Amino acid sequence: MTNTSDLDPTFYELFEFKPRKGDLKKIEIILAAIECMSTIGHEKTTYEAIAKKIGTRRAHVAYHFKDKADIFEASIKYINASYQQTCIQQMEAAKDGEKMLMNYVEAPFIWAEENPQQLSVMLLFYYLCTIDEKYRKLHGELRTKGHERIEYILAHKIKNPLPLDQAKPLAKAIQNLMSGTIMDVSTTGKMSLKAGRSLVKDQVGQMIGPSFS
Repeated sequence: MTNTSDLDPTFYELFEFKPRKGDLKKIEIILAAIECMSTIGHEKTTYEAIAKKIGTRRAHVAYHFKDKADIFEASIKYINASYQQTCIQQMEAAKDGEKMLMNYVEAPFIWAEENPQQLSVMLLFYYLCTIDEKYRKLHGELRTKGHERIEYILAHKIKNPLPLDQAKPLAKAIQNLMSGTIMDVSTTGKMSLKAGRSLVKDQVGQMIGPSFS
């Protein structure tokens, strides 16, 4: 098992997104909001709908979140923390760099299978990124952290590490393959998450090629 201290340090920066243990009411509201958005849509996810879901009053929701945008942003950060925890667990289970890369590639598919409602809300987030600069900036930060982690594995952990000028573009290509396949699976229904995971692993193996041998 890979020691936690041996993991990419950018992981630890993401703990700023991790929900605080003591703030149980906020987390309850966030989870209710995620469920509402994934089932009745963003527009119908009102303070009233969230309050009804958790059996409280509208005023209690408004006390913790000043507006709907705050709830949505908190939901995205919560979802990202959930996703990062899956990534960390996958990487910590790896015995070598090659397995670490493949485990990381599998992580979004495992997360999506375990958290379909969160995936649905993330797809909504992608849409909002096209019309809202605040969300676009957050998405850019998350994407950067993602390809930096892949770059770290390629440049430091695999058997035949790649120079940075090769690791950087390859990391972005792998990230695009992962996210593109998740998007395709989620929006077309032509492939299962399991099949998508297998396809991406095969393609990443071909992209890396000699570096694994």
